[in-house]
Amino acid sequence: MTVLVREEPYIGPIPKRKFKFVVGGMVILLAMVFLIYQGVRAGGAYYITLEELRARGDAVVGDMVRVEAPVDKESVEYDTRNIVLRFDMVDEQGNRLPVVYHDVMPDLFMKSTSVIVEGRLNENGVFEASNILVKCPSKYEEAAEAGAEVPTDHYQPEPSNGQ
Repeated sequence: MTVLVREEPYIGPIPKRKFKFVVGGMVILLAMVFLIYQGVRAGGAYYITLEELRARGDAVVGDMVRVEAPVDKESVEYDTRNIVLRFDMVDEQGNRLPVVYHDVMPDLFMKSTSVIVEGRLNENGVFEASNILVKCPSKYEEAAEAGAEVPTDHYQPEPSNGQ
């Protein structure tokens, strides 16, 4: 009678060459988890209102947030030389938020019903916007739904009759 002896493979420490790949894979995996976490955290809430911003108090100072509210058109100051836009956002409860934006004024900004600003609230209570999203006035939305041509304020030359 023959007895077969089966040798079990030796499972010991990971060889140095494979250890580098294991560590590299773990670093890549941790980086991916961190990036996913940051993306979900930043995009979790599309925007907050001025009332919600006020309720959070100093907890949001320095954090990236999006705030939505109507613009006080009388407070708008645009410095074309330095390309700085300053304005106040105000809601129905009378909450005001001064905003400064160091870029070109968005199209339809002065015709918008409200805006969404993305940026950081500094220690002085001024919101430093890095991006402004303009909510289109409802008259443009209604005109587009009805199939009418949306009015523009840009110069459009008359078509020439072959002259």
